[in-house]
Amino acid sequence: MNLKLRDSQKLKVDCEVSALIPAKMRADSESEMNRGINATASGMMASERWMEVTANNLANVGTNGFKRDGVQFTDLYDRQLVSQGGNGKPIGSISSGIAGLSGYTIMQRGVINASGNPLDVAIESEKGLFAVDTGGKTLYTRDGTFGVNSKRELIVPSGAKVLDTSGNPILLPNGQIQIGKNGAIAVDGKKVATIGVWDGTFLKAGANLFTVKGQATVLDSDSAQVRQGATEGSNVNSVDEMMAIINIGRSYELAQKSMTQQDELTQKLIQVLQ
Repeated sequence: MNLKLRDSQKLKVDCEVSALIPAKMRADSESEMNRGINATASGMMASERWMEVTANNLANVGTNGFKRDGVQFTDLYDRQLVSQGGNGKPIGSISSGIAGLSGYTIMQRGVINASGNPLDVAIESEKGLFAVDTGGKTLYTRDGTFGVNSKRELIVPSGAKVLDTSGNPILLPNGQIQIGKNGAIAVDGKKVATIGVWDGTFLKAGANLFTVKGQATVLDSDSAQVRQGATEGSNVNSVDEMMAIINIGRSYELAQKSMTQQDELTQKLIQVLQ
């Protein structure tokens, strides 16, 4: 698999290739004739994982508050090749391939666009998420596309209730609504609540929502300011993601050709030995 192609664009396509794990393993030079194919196959599986993440990013390029994901890769163990069934002299080494270790989320802020809806709110900083009640469970989101339900509770499009700085639903009486940079909501000049902007270690839960690892804390107004009448767009760059898909396809094609060539060489070796 062509790792150089991917490593040279890791910042753009959100793919990282770490250094080789320094551990070594002995491999009998007279056995494991398919180790090259196995290494290539591991690279192809890693490419499939990378493609899944990239495709999901691209599918959410128009989702408000969406945060793109990346995949971190590393080499597997480097195998030491020794002659005479492992009892002779070292004759070289071969990589065992690569593996996708983990995914991660890039919390970089997306572009903020004016919406004209006085209930919409965008977080100005990269830090912080809104808290929502999804029916007894508190989750978090960057999507500030807000509205009200029949009870005049502030909600997100899914119907989950937006929570204030105390973790309670926000009730909005009829009237002219103003939202300050600190999240304070005033109706006809009277303060009724403050939208909570929370910080913590967040993990994706699906549906553009996050869970928190440990406890979330409310950010002060200096750390997280909001903008009324605006929404934050996705932080996905469609051009970068399309380039990543092209690079993944090329790498996968090269790996397929490499596997075919290795299989042909193995067949020729068997014919010579017969």
